[in-house]
Amino acid sequence: MPANLPPQYYVADQKYRAARSPVEKVAALQEMLSATPKHKGTDHLRADPRAKVARTMEELEHPRRGSGQPQPYAIRKEGAGQVVLIGLPNAGKSQLLASLTGASARVADYPFTTRLPLPGMLRYENVWVQLVDTPAINDREVQARLFSLLRNSDLLLIVADLSGDPLSEADEVVSELDTYGFRLLGKDQDSGPEDDRVRKKTLLVGNKADAKGADTAFDLLEELYGDRFPMARVSAATGEGLDDLALAVFVALGKVRVYLKARGSQPDYDEPLVLDRGSMVEDAALSLHKDWTRRIKYAQLWGSGKFEGQRVGRDYVLADGDVIELHG
Repeated sequence: MPANLPPQYYVADQKYRAARSPVEKVAALQEMLSATPKHKGTDHLRADPRAKVARTMEELEHPRRGSGQPQPYAIRKEGAGQVVLIGLPNAGKSQLLASLTGASARVADYPFTTRLPLPGMLRYENVWVQLVDTPAINDREVQARLFSLLRNSDLLLIVADLSGDPLSEADEVVSELDTYGFRLLGKDQDSGPEDDRVRKKTLLVGNKADAKGADTAFDLLEELYGDRFPMARVSAATGEGLDDLALAVFVALGKVRVYLKARGSQPDYDEPLVLDRGSMVEDAALSLHKDWTRRIKYAQLWGSGKFEGQRVGRDYVLADGDVIELHG
């Protein structure tokens, strides 16, 4: 072992040796990877933690089914993306899920009401997005399984209670996620392939905007986190801000809607192709069928082009709302 490893590496190594849960092991291993200098002399040091992380992730994502019981934390993705609501007890996650999706979430004014994840479907204009309510992130009994769900989600939605101390709540949730080994990505932020932590887009929501003092509380929350994360101010109880939140979720997912039209017909605006932002014409063709990627020569475009019906190549980057007619 090279003598020039920083002290942080040895601290993380001790954390790993003392870890009892898979979550603790993964967090420690990711700290070890982050602390290990990146050069050829440390390739073998980085390979072993990477392999251990992969094995532990497999354990979290595919728990043993010896009992034959269902796995409530293995929620199949539906719609344009999976968005997981996370927060502390009584932040209002369950009521937010119910108000946005109509799902029958259990709502009460005592902590740790939610014991299992509960999915629902949010409609934003002509697109469906899956929202998942979860137990409180500081519930130690479920953290190992919750970690797996968060890791596989497309977007994390942190919910803070504006009627209490939202700054402390947001700080605690961010700290818990950091311990889990997450790197939270906010506004126009990405992380390179050398980053060993779990990278997740994040949206911060101040709930209970109808409470006394909520305006001041949200201003303070925005002052601290507004430069880091996109934010929304809502009341799950009154419905205030829910439409804006639906828009913010769609934007944070990084998706665009593209509409197809056949020659001589009108596009179907009820069933868009939902693609990643930055997708090209050939990506739209591939989403239809792999044969299209071989057949397509060009597309006609209505929307983001210089003029309606513009002829564009297969590498043209599509924008939200574009209409295309594929030509082979």
